[in-house]
Formats: sequence, structure tokens, C-alpha cells
Amino acid sequence: MVVEKKNSSEEIGRMKKNIKLEESISLKEKTDGVIYNSVGTLRYAPRHNSEMVSQALLGTHVKVLEKNKEWLKVQTPDDYTGWIIGSVKLMTQNELQHYHNQPKVIVTSTFATSYEKEDDKSLPVSDLVIGNILILKSETEQYFEVGYPDGRNAYVKQSDTAELSFWLNNIELNGESIVNTAFRFMGVPYLWGGTSSKGLDCSGFTKNVYFMHGIILSRDASQQVNQGQLVDSMGDFSTLLPGDMVFFGTKSKPSTETERDKNSERVVHVGIYIGNNRFIHASDNVHISSFNPDDELYDEFNAKRYLRAKRYIANGHAVNVNRYSL
Repeated sequence: MVVEKKNSSEEIGRMKKNIKLEESISLKEKTDGVIYNSVGTLRYAPRHNSEMVSQALLGTHVKVLEKNKEWLKVQTPDDYTGWIIGSVKLMTQNELQHYHNQPKVIVTSTFATSYEKEDDKSLPVSDLVIGNILILKSETEQYFEVGYPDGRNAYVKQSDTAELSFWLNNIELNGESIVNTAFRFMGVPYLWGGTSSKGLDCSGFTKNVYFMHGIILSRDASQQVNQGQLVDSMGDFSTLLPGDMVFFGTKSKPSTETERDKNSERVVHVGIYIGNNRFIHASDNVHISSFNPDDELYDEFNAKRYLRAKRYIANGHAVNVNRYSL
């Protein structure tokens, strides 16, 4: 009986291994992918009712780590992982390289639409959001002819887009530009896990604003706080400049060995400083709040849980953050 049980266990193990192997074989050549919908949704587990943990925009390159039926576990360029169904065009290394080598356009309008023809009265191909990246095929007087990673063709208005290489080389890397971009998201509703202009969480908002300046921030506020350069941790807002990021949460307290995790600092919220003791952030929706008790926009809740401010741009250069590159 013992031998029989052992063989049965080994057989089950082999079956499980074979299933994994079949899934690996199906991804063997194509362990990379590119998002082809305006926004791809990443979930905590391979289920539709699982928590949304993040999103990836059209044109984002993802690494495929695992497969579970129709679901793919992917890793985004900021090293965030999640499960996605659909939205990803799988590619071999050669296909990915070919995709990267093609000229691109980036959507610069908060919202846009691509069309079947050079006519905004023609049928839409898809919606688009700021930060989407498409293949540039040709251009006419008012439109770019574009291609999607999944092979669809469309036309987008030049007024909604910019050639990616030109855009990258002409970014205004200063605090004023950061704030002006942040203002464009005013009123966008809060969405847990959201990173697009359709809906944003606090760190998805800051990430999107900085991405539109060619800077790739980490996904969460607790990660973004580890980037950039410290400019204040005492509530001295006179040291801050527009475009700096302000972080909120629970301060660490003196603790015993057994209470260390319980009392350690927790960064749970982030916004962008706009000057005059005010900041813009995603909470309910994207709006402006103030640290000043005498200001009509005073946000007592966040003012009391302020932790520190970090700077990511100085003298026209990015500070301790990754830059987007072609």
C-alpha cells in the first residue's frame, strides 16, 4: 500500500508538472507583450472579481511571468505585477524588437478617439487616454495614421497627439509644467488601482502626471516616497517648490521589538505641491487642498498626517528617478 500511494503521489505530481509545462510551452516563444486597449486592468488574482491593483496604458511593454487559463500574470516597467485577461498582444523577442523600432505617437489630450478614416464623423476604433502610445504609420494635414499592437489601424487627430521622439526631446522639465499637467486631471474621479484619466488613485495620479514628463515613478505612494530628494520632513512648506510631492500617513513611533511592525511608519497618500501651502491630489476626485488652517480649502485630515516632501526635478533634470526612453 505504501508503494502504491507513493506512485500515485508521483503521478499526480507529474500531471501537475505537465500542466505547468504545457502552459510554459505556450509562452516559451512569447514571454513579452504590449497593451493594446486604452487601459489594461491588473488584478490581484486571476479572477474577474479580484481586487484591481493597477492599470497599464496602451503601448506599455509587459513581461509575462505566468499563465492561468486565459489569464496572464504580467510585470509592468515599474516592476509592478498583476493578473490580466485580454488587452495584451503577446510577442516574441524579435516581434517586440520590431515593435520598439517603429516610430510612435503619444496621446497628449486627456481624452481622445481614434477613427476608421481621416474623419471624426467616421466610426471610432477605440477611445484613448493621455499617455497612450501607438505606432506611427503616416501623416496627413490633420491626422496621424496609427497602428495598434494587435494589428488594428486607425487615424488620430494631430491636435490630440505628438510624435513620441519629438515630445520626449521637448519636455519642459520644471515644477510649473508638472503643476499645469496636474491641473488637467481636475475632477477625475478616484478609482482604487486606477492609473488613467478615466479614474485615478492618489499614486496613479502622481505617476501619470510625471509620466507625461518622461519620468517613470514607482506605482505606490509607499514606493514613490523612496525616490527623489528629500526637501522637508518638519512641515516647513517654505522649502517646497511647485511640483514637489507631499506624502501622508502614520508616523513611526518608538516601539519595542514585538511592536516594531505595529508602530512603523506607513505612507498611504500622496499629492503634488502647487505653491502657497496648497497641493493637488486624488481623493474622491482630483482636487486642490491646503495645509493652511485659514484657507477655505484647508484639509485638516491630511494636514495632520503629513510626513514629508520629495523633489524629483531640479535644474531641468530628473533626480533619483527613471526616465522613459525609446
